[in-house]
Amino acid sequence: MDSSYKTTCCYCGVGCGIVVSKDRNGKLLVEGDKDHPVNKGMLCSKGMNLHYTVMDTSDRLRYPEMRLNKNMGRQRVSWDDAMQRTAAVFKTLIEKYGPDSVAFYVSGQCLTEEYYLINKLVKGLIGTNNIDSNSRLCMSSAVAAYKMSLGEDSVPVSYDDIELADCIFVAGANPAWCHPILWRRVEAAKLNNPNLKIIVSDPRRTQTCAAADIHLQLKPGSDITLHNAIARCLVENGFIDIDFIKNNTEGYKDFRKKIMEKTVEEAAIICDVPVELIKETAYYIGNAKGYLSMWTMGLNQSVVGLQKNLSLINLNLITGQIGKPGSGPFSLTGQPNAMGGRETGSLSNLLPAHRNLSNEEDREFVQKFWNGKPISPKPGLTATEMFEALNEGRLKAIWIIGTNPLVSLPDVRVAEEALKKAKFVVVQEISNRAETLKYADVIFPAAAWAEKEGTMSNAERRISYLNKIVDAPGEARPDAEIICGFAKKMGYHGFDFQHVSEIYNEHCRLTEGTHIDISGLTYDILKEKTSVQWPFPKGTEGAGTKRLFTDNKFYTSSQKAFIHACDDSNQSEQTTSDLPLILTTGRIRDQWHTRSKTGKVNKLNQHIKDSFLEIHPDDAAKRHISENDLISISNKRGDVRVKAKISNDIKRGVVFLPMHWGKILNSDLNRANNLTNNLIDPVSKEPDFKFSAVQVKRFKKPKQKIIVIGAGAGACGFVKSYRAINKEDEIEIFSKENLPFYNRVLLPDYISGTHQWEQLVKMKDDEENNFNILLHRGLSIENIDKKNKIVTDSKGATHFYDVLILATGSRPSILRDVPALNGIFTLRSKMDADCFKKHINTSQGKVVIVGGGLLGIELAASLREMNVEVTIIQRISRLMARQLDPLGSQLLHEELCDKGIDIYYNDEIERFLGEKSLTGIRLKSGLAVSCNSLVIAIGTTPNIELAKESGITCKRGVVVDEYLQTNEPGIFAIGEIAEFEGFLYGITAAAEQQAEIVATFLNGDISNYYKGTLLMNILKMQGVDLCSLGLTECPDDPSYEEVVFIDKSKRYYKKCIIYNDKLVGAILIGDKSEFLEFRDLIQNKIELSEKRMQLLRSGKKAEPVIGKLVCSCACVGEGNINNIIKEGCTDLLQLCQLSGAGLGCGSCRSEVKALLEKEKYYLTQSEKEPLFAF
Repeated sequence: MDSSYKTTCCYCGVGCGIVVSKDRNGKLLVEGDKDHPVNKGMLCSKGMNLHYTVMDTSDRLRYPEMRLNKNMGRQRVSWDDAMQRTAAVFKTLIEKYGPDSVAFYVSGQCLTEEYYLINKLVKGLIGTNNIDSNSRLCMSSAVAAYKMSLGEDSVPVSYDDIELADCIFVAGANPAWCHPILWRRVEAAKLNNPNLKIIVSDPRRTQTCAAADIHLQLKPGSDITLHNAIARCLVENGFIDIDFIKNNTEGYKDFRKKIMEKTVEEAAIICDVPVELIKETAYYIGNAKGYLSMWTMGLNQSVVGLQKNLSLINLNLITGQIGKPGSGPFSLTGQPNAMGGRETGSLSNLLPAHRNLSNEEDREFVQKFWNGKPISPKPGLTATEMFEALNEGRLKAIWIIGTNPLVSLPDVRVAEEALKKAKFVVVQEISNRAETLKYADVIFPAAAWAEKEGTMSNAERRISYLNKIVDAPGEARPDAEIICGFAKKMGYHGFDFQHVSEIYNEHCRLTEGTHIDISGLTYDILKEKTSVQWPFPKGTEGAGTKRLFTDNKFYTSSQKAFIHACDDSNQSEQTTSDLPLILTTGRIRDQWHTRSKTGKVNKLNQHIKDSFLEIHPDDAAKRHISENDLISISNKRGDVRVKAKISNDIKRGVVFLPMHWGKILNSDLNRANNLTNNLIDPVSKEPDFKFSAVQVKRFKKPKQKIIVIGAGAGACGFVKSYRAINKEDEIEIFSKENLPFYNRVLLPDYISGTHQWEQLVKMKDDEENNFNILLHRGLSIENIDKKNKIVTDSKGATHFYDVLILATGSRPSILRDVPALNGIFTLRSKMDADCFKKHINTSQGKVVIVGGGLLGIELAASLREMNVEVTIIQRISRLMARQLDPLGSQLLHEELCDKGIDIYYNDEIERFLGEKSLTGIRLKSGLAVSCNSLVIAIGTTPNIELAKESGITCKRGVVVDEYLQTNEPGIFAIGEIAEFEGFLYGITAAAEQQAEIVATFLNGDISNYYKGTLLMNILKMQGVDLCSLGLTECPDDPSYEEVVFIDKSKRYYKKCIIYNDKLVGAILIGDKSEFLEFRDLIQNKIELSEKRMQLLRSGKKAEPVIGKLVCSCACVGEGNINNIIKEGCTDLLQLCQLSGAGLGCGSCRSEVKALLEKEKYYLTQSEKEPLFAF
């Protein structure tokens, strides 16, 4: 029976409501909760695909693991053994070095109950404040600013204020991509109220700017100067609330003095923005009835992040725009439960319920409540300080929960060194791909979203309940259960909870009497109401407290807000002549944090597949950098190597690098935080991710000589791929055949005359010259000297190489005991084809083909076109058994019979008849077949002898890794000889794909690596449409499903095989119009979603994605959209409806709008130009 559950999205801090449906087979589907006050049924591209992250357990940790010392590998152990050892080590370290020798580093993805437990364990029972969250990296500047200006870390606004505001200032944030559903509400508000003014300050013209009335494209680090200048305009033009300032604030006098130190004109020069825009911004803010400021990492992640926050909050305070509808300073949270962590006090300088660590009375209260040890007034180690302490040896053990510091910390190579030095590392994690696992002494497998129940708080103080929907895989446990188990092993009391609701009840009791009071809240109330906003004290009715400070009384000792005089000097790392560019980092639309969830959803990987560096055209031109060039970004801390994206959207002198990518196959060259510095705000201790001095150069590798042995599809593909990137390296190719590169697959058509020789040639002589290669025709390589990097050819000459690529292909497999009779052939080369053609033209007899695979059938069909009699001998019971299912084989059999081809199944040759020339064969069944020609087409055998003799590791083929490297440095293997993960891919598409990967890798690009090739088979037979892709038959597993359409009388058969909502195989007979679409779906492993219902459209061809993907929800590309515009569509809404883009989560609408405006501009320009010049 199908069932459904209400829960909350586990991505950003917006906190969208989700309904998860589970069918009778346990498969999940998500949709937006139409009744939820946050999203009202909307979901972003990430939320729409959240169920796939739950159902795909391929990367999940399932069992505890442990190693007894650093030199040993980890082994699976029982939970009790892992807990016992961890507790023993922690006890020993605490006894020997004190409680401050251990630390816990947790995540903004922890549920509130988990946060509460860890905080209680660490501060209350272990007796150290060394617990910090990765929220330190994104929210601590906002926390400190709220406390200093309003008295506590209390967000005063509600999302409903968006619809009530008439001026919104977005500072240092790109909510169109990072908080899409929130931005959908802003866009809707703008549509309903055209007078709503939107102002954005950002060094980049982001997607958020598409809706902005003003874009202040300021210089990084000048935010405080900008805010102070706006404040000065407000003051000088009388746009401030004097009464509010006088009665409800402090600090205005010093503040006014500070903002008057620079004129608006001087500030404009520093910020590098037009002075008119600063004044216009102040005008909009000053005349607003409701003014809402929004910000996130652009302000927070700074060495002066606190001052940036305070200077922005000042604008709300001096205008009195706080505590009333449509107004207030609104810090957007980046993680789903960063707010819950702040509520429970899970930073190293906080206590639960917004109590003050430096306040003795607060510390004693919490100590008594927990019945624990005295709590130190000294703040514990913060996120970055923990890893500094590990490096210095002051910290001995660290327990990492639900976060990956080896991607997210600044100056991350230093952090990695710290984990190497740690005496003891515990990693509590869901994914087996986290880089931290390499350094773990103990691994605890944790339950993920939907596998446990609890609560989270979003950015507007809204607490939501999350249902448990499925069981965790293997022995994985909820984080709360793990922490309680450890606490009990340590001998601590107060962790004997029977249910997670009891943990939440204890947390609620601890908040009673505070400004965050939720003592009236229980699971039952949350289940009934879905969500509430705190405070929610006992006796509260309704959905909690929508807005704070409505009485203009703040949480400071004087009950007045504090307006701070903010110094605007930029304390970030300064640029120099050697490091002249400012690097800023951030998110992209369809990815989140370190991609442990979104990276598993292939649909989300299509929008932007690889990391990149956004750079202004002027900065690129100075460095001779073109679009998609591989570039190196470097400074004293490290380097990164990605492709260039040249854009006018970024400010001159600034470059942008996404922060999501970590190591790729043990290479960290795509990891942004190799470059970021570890400067931190002195108060908030938040790192300065948004300002690092770097140099950018076009990547240029040393010149090399490359030798390729073999001249098949792989070698030809390599030349074309390599020369598209590198025109300088020497390339020499050795071919046994005295011929140019040609297409062996078309040899049957060459035999029939359908194709002439010229049509088979893949690279003509002039092309060889243009590619600047040396093709040694008729010359083979006989020996490889790996030590000296020398090969010897068949004439005895030697050739030096830097890089050697083995592409020796394969030879036809032969039947045993074949006599040397005239008329017996294989078909692998042009020489084979020419000999066969000559023979059948003179003998005029029947041809027998041994083998019912692709080659044999295509040759048989070609011969029938020449009116040659053909018989196929097939050893097994059906044709193309590896490429088709039984029904497909049967339909193919009927087609061949209609062409007059005789087929004998389950039979083999027993004897060849004839003395000098073949006259016939006798089969094991006793049947005799007269024939003058016989072609053996039973497969191929890889040519690995040269590699074997050279000592290169071989099994069935030459063993290669993800970059097609052999075990020998500098030697690669591609094509039919390459054995990857135990499999040989003997098709042209694989050889060409492998060649491209080798070419890009040799030129420094580590982002593209081999994962295998989709097996595709297209039968080239006149009048017959037949192809297969991937799996053709379902394994014996109920998780696999079939979708079938069949009309046997018309030999029309289509079959799709689906696994985990991905197309994994297909057969198309009678009509293969879906081939390209299905190929892309299978090859890219795209989740089907609603496309599942459109798989077999009875011949109706779906439009493929054209150009760069724009809409992940509907799979719409730039080309699809541009085509509709060219057909006359000039309205954004109509364009979205016709293309399907922007109708899902809506986060691509800004890109659709940009394409519309760009295409309209070009169309307008072309109309201005005459078609003909007279």
